[in-house]
Amino acid sequence: MNNTTAERSAERGAISIKTLLVLVVLAAAAFAVIKIAPVYVEQQRIVHDVDDLANKATVRGMKEDKINQEIKRIRGEYDLPEKGINLVSRDKGVQISVSYQRDIDFLVTSYSWKVDHTAVGKEL
Repeated sequence: MNNTTAERSAERGAISIKTLLVLVVLAAAAFAVIKIAPVYVEQQRIVHDVDDLANKATVRGMKEDKINQEIKRIRGEYDLPEKGINLVSRDKGVQISVSYQRDIDFLVTSYSWKVDHTAVGKEL
């Protein structure tokens, strides 16, 4: 009779501890992905836009005023701080520096996602 009870524990809706732990770990991983993915996608878009601007500015020989207008537009589009994107140098090409951080709020703690990237414009 005892063997029958042990064999039928799953029929009563009971789950093993191992299954419960796997479900908890999967839920935590899904939560982390949901919180991190938008910040990562935004970072990739900003880096792409700044790289594109640096390349265009180098190839077209854009003036500093025009480059600063484009930097201001990108800053406004992504809600970056005033010193988030800076024109670093114009020696043989354009170098644009991106530096900012976003705070990701997890339930028990928060994480500062830091972005530091330098886009170097390349000649054709």
